[in-house]
Amino acid sequence: MKPYLALFRGGPSSLHPHAVERLSAQNFDYALSWFGDEAPDAPGAAFVHRQKGAKWPGLEQTLIAHRDAISQYRYVWLPDDDLLCTPEKVSLMFSMCDELQLELAQPALTLDSYFTHTITMQHQAFQLRFTNFVEIMAPIVSAAMLDRIFPTLAGNISGYGLDGLWPHLTKLGNVAIIDDTPVKHTRPVGGPNYLFSQKAGIPPVHEDWLVSATYGIERPADFQVNYGGLLQDGTPIAIGDSEYEIDHMLRMLIESCSKIALTSVQFTRYLSNHLAYWHGGGPGQRRYPRNALRVVLNHSFRHLGFQFPEAPTVPMSETAAAVQGKAS
Repeated sequence: MKPYLALFRGGPSSLHPHAVERLSAQNFDYALSWFGDEAPDAPGAAFVHRQKGAKWPGLEQTLIAHRDAISQYRYVWLPDDDLLCTPEKVSLMFSMCDELQLELAQPALTLDSYFTHTITMQHQAFQLRFTNFVEIMAPIVSAAMLDRIFPTLAGNISGYGLDGLWPHLTKLGNVAIIDDTPVKHTRPVGGPNYLFSQKAGIPPVHEDWLVSATYGIERPADFQVNYGGLLQDGTPIAIGDSEYEIDHMLRMLIESCSKIALTSVQFTRYLSNHLAYWHGGGPGQRRYPRNALRVVLNHSFRHLGFQFPEAPTVPMSETAAAVQGKAS
């Protein structure tokens, strides 16, 4: 048995066969939670569980039926069936999660993917980003995190509201979007799973409201922030109190988003979320100084020996001049 499991919720058109090619050379096993009418061809699968219905109710039943087997793995990936990826990227994703001791993560989406959330798109200036959001399209969870999120699946058909809740069940630095292992989302958002919600007479937005009210989630669904990350050269970066730090983060986001097909409204809203977070959202709403992010992140990754650096003490104008001179 390998240390990691890719558990695909799939049917006849599932793209999972691409992800399990050359499986003997990879660090993960795979299994199927299958909603198709006919039994799948699944050579080498750890198990196949046949369960009709929407993704999350189906996965809930699979997790119950194969709980003992699934609990043996350190990480479990729960992707949609319309994601195209290579097994090597999946192996790297698992390895990065384990090395950084993440509890909740997802691969970024390729630039040619269908998408809803800007934050989930590949940011090419980064290896990965520490976020307050992971989309339920392709979450990867640690064994401990799987135990925490399992009770939240009960009664939820569409999965709406879960991606706003799950990051609250762990800590800053344990949630990330991995840019070095992008996958392609091949179908438009709003697929067949929504038909199950319509049949049940429960609109997905109502499920979001119920989850948010149940767990006291007040933050707007689109208030998504990258608190920090690792740049491609391995340099740690985090939002802090200084103008230099928020400027550095915004410049990296602008560079990363330059090739993403965004409207002006989408791009402005995305950047403004970070500026609003840095300011604290208004008088009386900032509960902790933003330098506390560095303290928490440094504590989370002390086992790896790298530090999120403090802001330079030189004035902003001198720093900018030095950066500009180095670039030229």
